[in-house]
Amino acid sequence: MEQLCINGEAVSALNLQQWRQGKSGILADVAAFLEEWYAPTDYMQLHTSGSTGTPKTIHAAKAAMRASAAATCRFFDLQAGNRALLCLPMRYIAGKMMVVRALVAGLELLVTEPSSTPFAALEQEVDFAPIVPMQALTTLQQPNGYAQLGKARILLLGGGFVDPALEAALQACRAPIYASYGMTETLSHIALRRVNGAERTGLYTPLPGVRLGISPAGTLTVSAPFLGIEHLATNDLAEISPNGALRLLGRADSVINSGGIKIQAEALEQQLAAATGLQVLVLPVPHPVLGQAIGLLWEGAADKEPLLQQAVASLPKYHKPLRIRHLALPKTPTGKPDRKAALAFLVDKQA
Repeated sequence: MEQLCINGEAVSALNLQQWRQGKSGILADVAAFLEEWYAPTDYMQLHTSGSTGTPKTIHAAKAAMRASAAATCRFFDLQAGNRALLCLPMRYIAGKMMVVRALVAGLELLVTEPSSTPFAALEQEVDFAPIVPMQALTTLQQPNGYAQLGKARILLLGGGFVDPALEAALQACRAPIYASYGMTETLSHIALRRVNGAERTGLYTPLPGVRLGISPAGTLTVSAPFLGIEHLATNDLAEISPNGALRLLGRADSVINSGGIKIQAEALEQQLAAATGLQVLVLPVPHPVLGQAIGLLWEGAADKEPLLQQAVASLPKYHKPLRIRHLALPKTPTGKPDRKAALAFLVDKQA
């Protein structure tokens, strides 16, 4: 009988209904997940985040979810009794897999309501804490931000791009920090890279049992038999080094064709973020002659605009934005940039 410890309480199929009484917020979501997990079915419904397209529902084998959880726990050497923090929404794969990891490895699960500063009210130290880059950035903006992040022995960043300014700031953290690559279809991450310290790298190392390939279109394919995955086609442009390490170049659907010049939006975002320290989104806007032109949304202090304008002025002709807007960048519930909402804003403003 699988059971786990949630905020100091033992929970299993036998006492789940009793434990869930009076629970609200994320604890109620955990209870609903466990009810489905303990049900006598082999599959669960999962929902993609919809950060770049229409959200969809997929069916995942519980055995594959267990295998994914076990692979993560082996990589990070998580042992029974270790504390793990769940501070991500249960609607998506990242939150669900934290519960499965606790079940598989016997971890003590500390559950807090998702927030931009998940460590602020945390009284106990934890061994493992997956968070999104937005949570790391917001935490570091607090007066005691480094001390807050220091409550975790291992930090895992997932669900979005780690911009260069954030990565530079994380170098002052002593605990090892990893960035993950994965998606709902791969049941969370299938490759990891070290973000800070002497082992810092820009390349992702696949987990054991994961095989990567490149399609004729230059996009990544994933095979992981232990997850029931064979030749999964992704929309991520990538390169694979001779030793099997992965370099992500951006998404194929983020390529902007401006007068026949193909511009990788995410590469341009990284370039501008590195030059300015700002959060930016590069998006295609309609153009009567070029077909598409560059639109730019940016977030940050207004007095940083001259720095952004200087960085934009140094860009090649077709890389220069036709339209620049300053606003709080729209995000999905998992903290990823919501490109659909951002594009709608730019097009509406253009009209």
